[in-house]
Amino acid sequence: MSALTQPAKRGITAISLPVWVVLGALAGIVAGVALGQRTAVLQPFGSAYAMMLQIAVYPYLICVLICGLGRLTPAMARRLLGASWGVYLFLWCVTLAAIWLLALAIPSTPAPSVLMPPTAEGAGEFLKLLIPANPIEALGRNYVPATVVFAFVYGIAIQRIEHKAALFEVLGAIQVASVTIWGWIVRFAPVGVFALFADAAGTIEPGRLSGMLLYVGLFLIGTLLLTFVVLPAVLAAVTPVGHREILKELQPALVIAAVTTLTVVALPFVQRAAERVATEAGCPESEERSDVIKAVLSLSYVLVPLGNYFLYLLMLYGAYAYKVRLTAPEELLLPIWTVLSGLGAPSAIVDGATFLGRWLHLPSDLLDLFLETWTVTRYGQVVLSVMGFSFATMLIPLVYFGKVRLRPRRAMLAAAMTVALFAVVVAGSTALRPLLLHPTGSRLQDLTLDPRLTGEVDATVLDAPASTQAAAGGGDKSAMEAIHASGVLRVGYNPDVMPFSYRNDRGELVGYDVTFAYELAHDLGVKLELIPFEWGRLASDLIERRFDVAMAGIYETHDRLQTLAVSRAYYQSAVALVVRSERAEQFRNRTQLSAMPNLRLAVCDDSTLVPMARFFFPKAIIKVVAQADVAAAISADQIDGVMWTLQQGSAWAAAHPGFTAVAPGDMGSPILLAYLMPPGADILRRYIDQWLDLKAADGFRAAQVDYWMNGKPRSDRPPRWNLLDAFMAARRD
Repeated sequence: MSALTQPAKRGITAISLPVWVVLGALAGIVAGVALGQRTAVLQPFGSAYAMMLQIAVYPYLICVLICGLGRLTPAMARRLLGASWGVYLFLWCVTLAAIWLLALAIPSTPAPSVLMPPTAEGAGEFLKLLIPANPIEALGRNYVPATVVFAFVYGIAIQRIEHKAALFEVLGAIQVASVTIWGWIVRFAPVGVFALFADAAGTIEPGRLSGMLLYVGLFLIGTLLLTFVVLPAVLAAVTPVGHREILKELQPALVIAAVTTLTVVALPFVQRAAERVATEAGCPESEERSDVIKAVLSLSYVLVPLGNYFLYLLMLYGAYAYKVRLTAPEELLLPIWTVLSGLGAPSAIVDGATFLGRWLHLPSDLLDLFLETWTVTRYGQVVLSVMGFSFATMLIPLVYFGKVRLRPRRAMLAAAMTVALFAVVVAGSTALRPLLLHPTGSRLQDLTLDPRLTGEVDATVLDAPASTQAAAGGGDKSAMEAIHASGVLRVGYNPDVMPFSYRNDRGELVGYDVTFAYELAHDLGVKLELIPFEWGRLASDLIERRFDVAMAGIYETHDRLQTLAVSRAYYQSAVALVVRSERAEQFRNRTQLSAMPNLRLAVCDDSTLVPMARFFFPKAIIKVVAQADVAAAISADQIDGVMWTLQQGSAWAAAHPGFTAVAPGDMGSPILLAYLMPPGADILRRYIDQWLDLKAADGFRAAQVDYWMNGKPRSDRPPRWNLLDAFMAARRD
């Protein structure tokens, strides 16, 4: 009656907090689109808000688990286990089955272009994630599963202690304090969410999602279908609450968790919703019911974060994207490892992704792929996790008190709707695959030189060798003096050395070493002239001074060290065998290869590779071919493989489906790459050595390795489009 007699709130004060939070998110998106990267100044405010929300996560998590389990008697715990295991198993199986169905839209994994030596699996790392040998370290390194195991063990042990009221009073006080802290911080949610969304909308590059749209689309559609359709429909089929009522009850929890991307802030809302459902189902209002709901909520929060299990989809997509074929045991164990490594809060998914990627021998770039898409996918991950532990917290107490009643009509409707929706999603995604996936082919053929660098250098690319230029005066100073006197840096290149020096699909001369040639000319303040050479004449061309320096993925050899001026090694590459993909697994072990009868290998005519091939494979039939004929030799059926450097072999294999560059284990030291100069050009050599050190120190080398070797986009791209810049440009025009 007191509530009825109070005057109703009107105007702005009548707007609820979730609505304010949504308004803040929408305002942030508008600000990001309008202002672009200028909204990056808000990032510290958004990060501070998110970090403040996490202050109480671990204290609350540990206390609620220990308190929830410890309050139960051993008999209640056994009864609760009997009531809950089926619900948890159902949630795990439904989620993983849904992900498996979604993954049918991902093409089958193509043959890998690179196979590295086998490495030991990271079982030790997984045990660190799961078993808290040092609980303090587990907390410090954000190992949520280990923290959960710690709380589980202590919670079960405390069940057998008689005098524990004082302990529960302390743990309860910490829980209340944690909720109070969240209450304070959540009042600032509209402002914090505005800053987070403005920064994300203003700085995220749509191009970063290029080629990953299929994965992102399947992730979001799958999580949203499970959250708002499948799980509420199943819950409505066994409880007296309808589909709409369930979503209405959980609306505050889903909204506040989605906009803050923290599932823990939804716990108080979920507890109140579970209590109302239990009352409507006829569960007795008693201390036992309260203890059961609290225990189930604390357990479900860490046992069924269903959004975390979409790591399974990430691994299946990663296997396709990086051409890593999973073995049958890996495919069978992956769902189990996914559940175990996905325990806990959404932030635990980062450690889980790292562990699973290592276990499946996926490249470290997988974590970059995950983090780039997590800006978008984390919202689906969070709302599904909230729905997962809400489902369990609502249903398990009803199972515990025997109040579950199956409604066949609702159950049949839920099953039919689930099958139909996922069938439509898989069929539609499969049909749209050509539009959603990055085009196949060689990534290297799409790469270009940085236009800001080429725009600052006056360069000429010759297609034929240049004539001899006499030395300017001999001695150590002649090479540098000739460059400064002519105002031109002459660089020798070979167009068949991917990814160091080659022509892309546009016919432009590009590559890692070509970029360094432009940078060297820029730093010397001279013009650049790129002159082609043939491998058989490389030494004589330098001796005759047809160019000042050769930069084209050139191996450092004993003969070259004896006769030419050689820079320090600027790159190293392992030895690889380029073979047909169906036989790639046979070439991963050098010892087995050495014993292989009638092994036929082709090798580039090089003073490093030829002796190495004869040393490592003394029983093999070695065919020496010219650098230009390597591609033809690989394609021929008369040989089993071609010995090459891993960098060049993997680049060639990536452009030619059906071939794989295999790096066998135990192949000795890597091959060193260096720049060559004419004999006696010691001052130029020392200058280039020091210049290479500077390029490594200022980040230029790392940027080129990322772009040409690792396939990452340039980090210093122009500012993203935004409304303000477009308006200002229109006014200027």
